[in-house]
Amino acid sequence: MSDQETQLQIVSQCEHFLNNLSENDLRLLNRMVVERLNLYRKAKDLNSLAKFNIADRVFFTHNEKNIFGIIIKLNRRSATVQVYDGKQWTVSPQLLTKAGK
Repeated sequence: MSDQETQLQIVSQCEHFLNNLSENDLRLLNRMVVERLNLYRKAKDLNSLAKFNIADRVFFTHNEKNIFGIIIKLNRRSATVQVYDGKQWTVSPQLLTKAGK
């Protein structure tokens, strides 16, 4: 059996399973899926944040332009970057790249 056939079989089994659930069961399943997705997002954010420290020189792209600055604060899901023109940006760590010295 090919991978594609196996995937189709799994999808078919899932559809059959879902068709037999009540509305309350579907709502519970939905909450469980959303919680799992949030957990994955948090882990991804933490992994991205772990690459940076306060005072790191970084850049990110905004409107097709590279914005350079220094990290002044690390939050749970974002970093605050002090840009050289004095502005502060709150940026997702996934959008940041360390800049050369």
